[in-house]
Amino acid sequence: MPRNSKIKVEVVDKQVAPHLPPPKEIRSNQSDILETSQRLLPTITSIISQHQWITVDILNWYLPTHSSYHPTVVISARDTSDDLWWSTTLPDIRRAIKETGNGLEVVLLFLDCLDISATPPTGYQPADTFIKMHFNDNEFALGTSCGLMGSNTSGTLGGFVVVERGGEQIKLGLTNCHVLLRGTKLNLESTMSPCSTLEELKAVSPSDVDHEVLTCEIQGCIAYESERLEKLEQAYATSHDRFLGTIFATSGFTTWPPTDRSNTSDELLSPISWALDWCLIRLGNRVRLSNLPEYLPKDVEIMERVPIGFWACVDPRINYEVMKRGRSTAWTRGRITAIDSTIHPGNGLPQLQRGESTIFQDNIYGFFDDKPVMVHTIVSTSKDELFFTQKGDSGSIVLLNKKAKGPQKIPPGTTLGIVFASNRLVSYMIPIELVVKSIESVTGGKVVQPQEWTSPT
Repeated sequence: MPRNSKIKVEVVDKQVAPHLPPPKEIRSNQSDILETSQRLLPTITSIISQHQWITVDILNWYLPTHSSYHPTVVISARDTSDDLWWSTTLPDIRRAIKETGNGLEVVLLFLDCLDISATPPTGYQPADTFIKMHFNDNEFALGTSCGLMGSNTSGTLGGFVVVERGGEQIKLGLTNCHVLLRGTKLNLESTMSPCSTLEELKAVSPSDVDHEVLTCEIQGCIAYESERLEKLEQAYATSHDRFLGTIFATSGFTTWPPTDRSNTSDELLSPISWALDWCLIRLGNRVRLSNLPEYLPKDVEIMERVPIGFWACVDPRINYEVMKRGRSTAWTRGRITAIDSTIHPGNGLPQLQRGESTIFQDNIYGFFDDKPVMVHTIVSTSKDELFFTQKGDSGSIVLLNKKAKGPQKIPPGTTLGIVFASNRLVSYMIPIELVVKSIESVTGGKVVQPQEWTSPT
């Protein structure tokens, strides 16, 4: 580095870092940033292609040098110690930004992998307490824990869909493909329609890991309150049937063409495809799955115990107020930013433990053919939660919290997407309209619940 280089160094105490201001969304009225980003993002992903980058977000980021929030390109990568970033790549990005005439800043952060689902023992995320409250219920609640029988991962049972096929209406649980099938011997580089191979795989709720942890907690309490809690042990730990059903169909780790978005104008199109990661569970005959939002926090517009019956398209330039209920963090609030993110999960895949079961393999393939993909981005607006999602929340459905402005007049409680992952700063969502289109394409059926929202005339 030249001797006359001007270097700015920021030293942050680890004890202070968690309390730094979280990022904020790019707002709908920041039109100059929205227009610049469409031209700039493909250039940036090309410049950083030689690196092990994982996410590229454009956010309002708090910069000490500005003493305020400022529109910033936030890049996370595994190889931030590579001198090439600092000598060539970042200067190239700054030159590309300067050519647009926009005052965007650039931040490079270290990230070893995306937070996807909890993988004990090193990455176990405790389940939210509401799961214990309903451990022995016969009805599986929205946002509860789920996993594949024999697996050591936990995720979220987001909700359900009903697919009409061949005159039959099939009620199915909805979560991510990576929650149930990541690490199996299945080839997830393509979709999987309903077949006998999938039917052999059983999903359970709560997951094996959560069930073991909760059972141990209950058994620990028995030592202190033996007579009353012995009955609880029998009801919860012994007789409770966790069987949800068998795997019905999955998107695998596939993509959806970038040009096929019904609500996206031509000037907003990106050459990068959208991520697809969904999995459907054919519910057992005795299983009841509730689609009622319960235990809602105060000051929300979603009505408690009103069925979640609709889904709607996301306009990429609107900041939607949203909520989700997940296995790890329960209800959290967030806001969809007006610029979608580009992520490259294959550059940061956590390694699985060597197989404990014959249905699992020792390593995993890269997501989405190791290519960058598009996702919607959500920042947290919860006062008591720094993050919108954490490990184990994968599979949660994202619900509109406040009535959407504009001609659609989408009501609160409408499904907008499904949680995929987070980079510990923001969370990533797959738009529900693409999930529905993909489900219908893979299963050959028609999704009749939830229904597409159409504004009243």
